[in-house]
Amino acid sequence: MDLRPELKDYYGTENVYVCYQCGTCTGGCPVHRYLPEYNVRQIVKDIIDGEIDLSDKSLWYCTTCYICYERCPQQVKPLYLVQAATNSAFKKGLAPESIKEMNRIVLKCGRNSEITSIARKQRKTLGLPELKDNVSEDYKKIAELTGLSKGL
Repeated sequence: MDLRPELKDYYGTENVYVCYQCGTCTGGCPVHRYLPEYNVRQIVKDIIDGEIDLSDKSLWYCTTCYICYERCPQQVKPLYLVQAATNSAFKKGLAPESIKEMNRIVLKCGRNSEITSIARKQRKTLGLPELKDNVSEDYKKIAELTGLSKGL
């Protein structure tokens, strides 16, 4: 898919065309170290060439560690390009079910997982305050404003 026309809608993607494919982004990527199919350099190239596959599940492997962002000698900000691709994929209904489920859980309780009875007991034993069951109101507002809730 040609994501280039949409790039103007995403912050930080204006330098995409100065990328000269040095591979520094992929060389420093901790995900690529363990999952070679996740290749930031290839993602950036595919975006530049107008050939990004938004159904590729590996797009979602990014941990947002910012290493590619910090190391890029051309200030291409590869992280923002990956985020543009995943945002576009989500809007088109191409997000993996696991991503949608995590978002549903966050909207339900305000966390990426529900608080278990074991966690409650451990917190009490450690003298930590109880966690509120539902802290999702702010997330619900954000989801409504950004359209996130429509994609779930």
